[in-house]
Amino acid sequence: MYPKGIYPLTAEQLEQAARTRIKPTVILYGDQVVGYCNFIEITGDSSWLGNVIIHPSYRGMGVGKYLIETMKETARSELRVTNFRLLCHSTNTDALLFYTKLGFKPFDSNIQQDHEGKPIVGIKMEVAL
Repeated sequence: MYPKGIYPLTAEQLEQAARTRIKPTVILYGDQVVGYCNFIEITGDSSWLGNVIIHPSYRGMGVGKYLIETMKETARSELRVTNFRLLCHSTNTDALLFYTKLGFKPFDSNIQQDHEGKPIVGIKMEVAL
């Protein structure tokens, strides 16, 4: 989800991350939070998606796709950008496959550190809006 996050996530970790983010968005099923994400930043004509989290019990049920489509619409209509970008860690194969299925394509990469200081590769992906 993000390299400095420590699982299981606490409400404090999410609150701290959300304070510096744009348009934090929650998906509810009844009164249960089943999805969450936000925008990290807006740069030029691009929005950067961050902190995509889907409750494990709701994965594979369309919640993630709905969340990404909701954020794409927000980026297009409210933020007025034409590119939708994210960074996915090389260690998260399921997410890389998911984003590829939604049309995202890799365009760059960088080396980051996880919460233990170990290097991981961040794969930058984008899709046009």
